[in-house]
Amino acid sequence: MTILSFFRTREWVIVRRFVLIGLILFLAYRTYGNSLFERFQSPDAARDIAITKAEFRADVVGTKPGWIIGLRNNSRRHGYDLIQVEATYFDKTGIVLQKDSMTVFQKLTPGQEEVIGSTDTQERPGAVNGSLKVIRAELLK
Repeated sequence: MTILSFFRTREWVIVRRFVLIGLILFLAYRTYGNSLFERFQSPDAARDIAITKAEFRADVVGTKPGWIIGLRNNSRRHGYDLIQVEATYFDKTGIVLQKDSMTVFQKLTPGQEEVIGSTDTQERPGAVNGSLKVIRAELLK
């Protein structure tokens, strides 16, 4: 049996069909995979909400320190409200001074992005920098 006669056999037709089906499935997953599997995902605020900007302003004169916070909802199905974030405060050398949690009263519909300002609840002596991490949020109704 030569190689050219193999291309005329039934086995070659079956192999060719499996390769074609595999190629179609690969391209469909690469193109539409995220939107197909997103329907089966439950809401998860820590995964869906991205912090695009977290700027701690300790140099505000006469008031408590403040935050400039940018939030983006990456989910296509779920909206969120009452976003709880964990704030970490650093000194000049980068050593962690405090960790605290705060609630951002901002509604985020699917795909929405917002930049908001928020005053801190306490004085933060020695803190010059900070970082934020989303902990949880309520589902928007």
